[in-house]
Amino acid sequence: MKALVLTTKDYDCSSITLNFNSYGIPYDLMTFTASKPFTGTISLYDNKNQPKYNLIVINGGNLVYENASKQWVSALSADQWSVIEDYEAKNSVRRVIISDEVSSRSDIELEVSNKWGVTKDKQPLISDTSADIKKIFQNAGVKINAPLDINGIYHTRVKITNTKTTKPMLYYDDNGKRGAVAATVAKYDNGREVMSFFFELGSWHQSSAIMNHLWLNWGTRSLYNGFRRVYFTPHIDDVFLSTELVDPAKDTYEGSEVSRTTPFDMQKIAQFQKDILKDMPEGSFFRSELAFNGNGAIISGNPEAAVEVDGERYVDIEFVKKPGTGEKRWEKPNYKLSQKQLNAINKDPLFKYFNHNETAQKEFFWSSHTFTHENLDNASRTDVDNEIRLNIEFAELLGLTDKEWWSGSSMVTPQISGLHNKDAIDVFLQYGIKSATGDLSRKAITNAENPYLPFYTTKKSSNYEGFPIIPRTPTEIYYFCSTRDQDLYVYNKMYNFKYTFDKFLEAEGKRTFLLMSQLRHEAHQFHQANLRYYKKQGKYGESLLEDWTRGVLAVYNKYLEWPLISIKIDRQAEVFIERAKLEACGHESKILVENNKIVGVSVSATKGECIVPITVPTTVKKSSLPAGATLEQVGKDPLTVWVPVKKGETKTFKFDKALDWKVNGSNVKATTTTTTTTTIKTTTTTKNVEPTNKFKCFAETLGYQCCPSTITEVYYTDENGDWGYDYQSGNWCGLHTYIPDNNCWSKALGFKCCHGCVVVDEDEDGNKWGFEGISEDENENWCGIDSRICKN
Repeated sequence: MKALVLTTKDYDCSSITLNFNSYGIPYDLMTFTASKPFTGTISLYDNKNQPKYNLIVINGGNLVYENASKQWVSALSADQWSVIEDYEAKNSVRRVIISDEVSSRSDIELEVSNKWGVTKDKQPLISDTSADIKKIFQNAGVKINAPLDINGIYHTRVKITNTKTTKPMLYYDDNGKRGAVAATVAKYDNGREVMSFFFELGSWHQSSAIMNHLWLNWGTRSLYNGFRRVYFTPHIDDVFLSTELVDPAKDTYEGSEVSRTTPFDMQKIAQFQKDILKDMPEGSFFRSELAFNGNGAIISGNPEAAVEVDGERYVDIEFVKKPGTGEKRWEKPNYKLSQKQLNAINKDPLFKYFNHNETAQKEFFWSSHTFTHENLDNASRTDVDNEIRLNIEFAELLGLTDKEWWSGSSMVTPQISGLHNKDAIDVFLQYGIKSATGDLSRKAITNAENPYLPFYTTKKSSNYEGFPIIPRTPTEIYYFCSTRDQDLYVYNKMYNFKYTFDKFLEAEGKRTFLLMSQLRHEAHQFHQANLRYYKKQGKYGESLLEDWTRGVLAVYNKYLEWPLISIKIDRQAEVFIERAKLEACGHESKILVENNKIVGVSVSATKGECIVPITVPTTVKKSSLPAGATLEQVGKDPLTVWVPVKKGETKTFKFDKALDWKVNGSNVKATTTTTTTTTIKTTTTTKNVEPTNKFKCFAETLGYQCCPSTITEVYYTDENGDWGYDYQSGNWCGLHTYIPDNNCWSKALGFKCCHGCVVVDEDEDGNKWGFEGISEDENENWCGIDSRICKN
């Protein structure tokens, strides 16, 4: 359940590594260079002789580069390649090859002799429709007719010469018909299985993202320590405020009408959120998050009573404020709303619509966007306190704060401000706000190393260490637009385009879908003006939010069957923070194999506490689930077992039905594979004794072999004793010497005699005790060690 990626420096590996990161699957990356030829042996087994990898990905066929003699040679020798192939055969490890070559393949050759690769602006692909290939697509949740292509990507046209071992997976589309082969799946006589793509992959390329899911699910047999989910949540900022709109007729960004969401707009959005589910994949759930500003209700109810605070930013966008300083734009600290202001709130039609109206409220998620929308970058502590406290009080007036759709632990700050302001962060924490939303367009507050993790503030960034900023993606639906004409006007003006609205929606759909298909969990930014109702025309919807959503869905539905799930901002923050803990806890997942079948998985952690997701292709025994473990499966997505572990803990669960782990047609023994980010294993030291009978160890009495002296790790314990696993032979083995069930001293005390000689304890009388067995009654596991046979 850990992958090995082999590449040369000349090949771009970002699409491959991004794919593993998107699932949270650990991997090792080896990059070969001509300047430093690799002469050693690739470490495929650990120091306990256990296989380290359950998937090998090779980026660049034969790993060829140009050496110092100007010759194109493989980075690995024939012997080194042979070691890898032997490892794959012995351990049923599948191989995936990106940008494969034909020079070393006996089952593949060029479609036309000496006609090598080309790059075309448009080159669609066609999927094979055999049962095996359909199964690969089905297991990945990818539609068999997904419009895959390799536009702009270097590719080679090949044909299959050995149809017994090798089958087509993808073809090049030649004028709507199957052309040369583009990808294959091979099963060789020695048990090895290889999936080959005869083209490169790019992280910028949509079809590459889709094909990444195909090879990953096939290569892992859909059993991996990671998680696949598409979270799809629109965030609506500035709710209760009004917005001055652009005016395309006057070619101006300001000075036009002012728009504010009405109860009717909200009713229409709520209905749209229900209606669109019929067009989404099975299991989908869609809901928008309303990030609100309470002062907007006062402005609506009585403008003269509104709180007047300058909300603009007058410092650099990444300004880091010195603690204890800052502007005081509020008239006084600890501001209290007057009765006049409370009366104004109760006059606001939108407030009255949502006020303690659970039927209306529950159609949305709710979170704070501060009270007046003051920029917090250079705000004083007292200003931030007013902004946060009063908006929470406004939420209480609405009757939100005790509802499941309310988020009180995370928020959206105005203009994504205050995140470099320690005073602001201190106030957030004071009111229980433990994270805030960021913006992918701002590198300074985005995790550059891993987009699947939060950005944690530092002393340098914010004078505060460790406050999580949860990424969010901006859309091309602009805050001061409420109609299609307005938004298209701004888009074309910004980018100097001449798009129609159809072309705009297609571009936005593709841009957004690339992020979604890379399992990016960010929410999508909108504003209150984007909810404004307009009359349905033809194929379009009734608001900018609806048109955008349907544009994205039109692209999504061409490719995937994965459900789309909306989550509230508190849960979204948890998703990112839990992923960060997972990366840091040193988790280890181990496949448990018995008789060439996978029977379960064990999970442990060596550095800290985390929740480890194990995605499985079958059902599990609920009775075997460890404490705290949960099951999650939505729609056609695979089942995921979430296993909480603390440092030093190991937990296991079992499948309802064991899974085959032996490659079809292979006589190779199966093994156990360990996944780890940092590995610390518990070992049992075994001393050899002179046997008094024909059995060297207890396992021989059961028809199994004894472990060689190099194998000391306990993999499994039953009533017979401790078992190890010999990966060279592919067999279970006994770890301790066989001791006949003599009438030893412990039987007089009511305890059994040990089969082995491993001393766990010694009592005050000098008697040595062992511990063998797995009974829930601890006394049944203690046993006496016969000193007449064991000389330790």
